[in-house]
Amino acid sequence: MVVEKKHITIEQNTEYLKRYAFLEKACMRTLAGWLPGVPEWEAKNQIGLHTWESGDSADLIYQRLRELRTYQPERNLSDGLKLLARELDHAQNTAELIATVYLVVKKALLAAYRQHPEATWIEFDNPTVVTTEKVLPAIERQVAWAEKFFATIEQDYPGWPAWRDYIAGLLAADGGVTGTEAPATAPQRPESHELLLPWKECQRVKSWPIFDPSVDVEPDRKAEPEAHRLWRFKHYVNEMTAAETLGSILWMTPEMPWEYQYNVSRHLWDEIRHSQLGQVRVQQLGWKVEDVPQVVQIYNVMMTLPAVDQYALLTTVIEPNGMPEKSTNREHWEEIEDEISAAAVSYDWSDENFHIRWGKKWTPVLLETYGYKETPEEIAARTEAWLMENTPVKMQAKMALEAHQGGQHG
Repeated sequence: MVVEKKHITIEQNTEYLKRYAFLEKACMRTLAGWLPGVPEWEAKNQIGLHTWESGDSADLIYQRLRELRTYQPERNLSDGLKLLARELDHAQNTAELIATVYLVVKKALLAAYRQHPEATWIEFDNPTVVTTEKVLPAIERQVAWAEKFFATIEQDYPGWPAWRDYIAGLLAADGGVTGTEAPATAPQRPESHELLLPWKECQRVKSWPIFDPSVDVEPDRKAEPEAHRLWRFKHYVNEMTAAETLGSILWMTPEMPWEYQYNVSRHLWDEIRHSQLGQVRVQQLGWKVEDVPQVVQIYNVMMTLPAVDQYALLTTVIEPNGMPEKSTNREHWEEIEDEISAAAVSYDWSDENFHIRWGKKWTPVLLETYGYKETPEEIAARTEAWLMENTPVKMQAKMALEAHQGGQHG
């Protein structure tokens, strides 16, 4: 007699998917919050991408859950899983972050995604199988990168195995990724793991130079085109600080709707990409990225403001103010037949248009959610005035002044 393989029920299927989505979202939030605290440049770039990819995977699973008539994907999740998500934030360094988020949680998710088609009724549940197939390539790349990169830094951060084992123990105590494995005994929490988030100052490798605002002089675009181009793309490298700011904003606004969090994760990755286009160009122009002075002051001064103020300032002031300069640079580079620079700024300009739209959409929601009495116009005016007094970058002050004189916010 042939015994048919037992498959999970539709109810069990939705519970699995709820846990998958929750863990992807937890990874997204932890990576976002930790982006400013990771000093290694390669890790910053990868974590920025993986923040958005984690959000994208969660969003794909949420879509499938809605098709399965599950509209509250975090309802009835176990306390153990929620504890795991909170504890992920309590890493103390890059090694503990990667060892837990990637080499514990994401590695376990990867195994679960690979096994899911065998667990469900593939003939009847093909949309779920397709969903797992869509999220697999990203998480495979993430885990492969983490395993390779971790080997280069683990010796720099002694003591990381205790935190890795603790997080792995929490997951095992809650029945693993699916929640159906035999629960292990809950682990004891290691000492000295206070919450470092949100980071008040962004971190860089100690040997990297720090930007000096007093010597930041913009070369004339027409008279010194080569010097101006290098100057501008050095500043593009420092859009890493915009990504870091968004990481902290995302981490500090958990009460906001999922769509907002997903949009911010994409906005964060866009700023990583803008930093990368700066890196590509300065390297093509003969510089090493580690020799570009880091404008850490932007993040550090932004973090003196509440998250709502930061988001409004970034999306309704700083980014709109920068649009005319981007158009002028594109026209200039096209005129002198610098195709690469023109293409780079064109994609930046396109991204910024979406960021401004998101700012118009989400700033009112943030104001209402966090009890502000201001209108979007009022917070834009207030934060722009604050920017003029506090920005360490002359270019930002110049753009704000030009925008204000030109009635950009009117």
